Amino acid sequence: MDSRFVVLYIFCCYVRCTDDIGVVQTINYVGRTLPSSNQTMPQCSKKKSTSSYILLPSHGMTSNITHPITKTRYFTKDFSNNGTRTCYGRVAFVNNPLHTLSVLEPLEQDGCKNRKRATVVESSKQKSCFVAVNGGFYVPETNECLGNIVSDGRLVKMTPGLRNVHFGIRQDGSLLFGYLSTEEIENTRNPFVQLISGIGWLLRNGTVYLEESKRIECDSEWSAKEIFGSKSGRTVIGSDVDGRVVIVQVDGKTHVSG
Repeated sequence: MDSRFVVLYIFCCYVRCTDDIGVVQTINYVGRTLPSSNQTMPQCSKKKSTSSYILLPSHGMTSNITHPITKTRYFTKDFSNNGTRTCYGRVAFVNNPLHTLSVLEPLEQDGCKNRKRATVVESSKQKSCFVAVNGGFYVPETNECLGNIVSDGRLVKMTPGLRNVHFGIRQDGSLLFGYLSTEEIENTRNPFVQLISGIGWLLRNGTVYLEESKRIECDSEWSAKEIFGSKSGRTVIGSDVDGRVVIVQVDGKTHVSG
């Protein structure tokens, strides 16, 4: 693979879309329930939630779209951990993310407000998508969307004091990865056009950041210890050296495969 990952997250967004007609890739349900785990976590950081993030330029920040908008590759990876385990997944590279990538609510606009639950295929009909993946977290009993969410420049949900990692695209096209204060989310000088919350910052500036992320997120809205170490399907988002958004999706089933 000729790309170098800069930042990765254990998370995904509701739908990744383009404005052109294409084929939707189905990946389970929008949102994920929380698996259980008895894994021991590092000592919890009790610092107040503050901004700690990086901004990176994105690919094609002008209005000129580079075709093909997205390329998808499939992979198989064998791991040895008390036996051989094989993982299957996909990697999608997205050009011009400022103009081709969206975070969409489940099923329709105001889907979070109205507590909708929908499949990725159903939700992706809001736009014509080449690639669509599930993402974010929700409360299964109530269908409440969790975290901070901005969809195509519209603030969907604000959760003050949230200690979870974020992926966002600002109005100037820059890609944001990291932890955000409420004040930063409300910034009107360079507002977010897309934003979603996740769990776990894997790499920061090319350095493994997972242990630090565990300590920061240990008392987040969705406890990180319920996620880290649990075998399951995962979706990871990041960027490469060309500023393309990179989405990695690994097939799996909670506690069974992944």
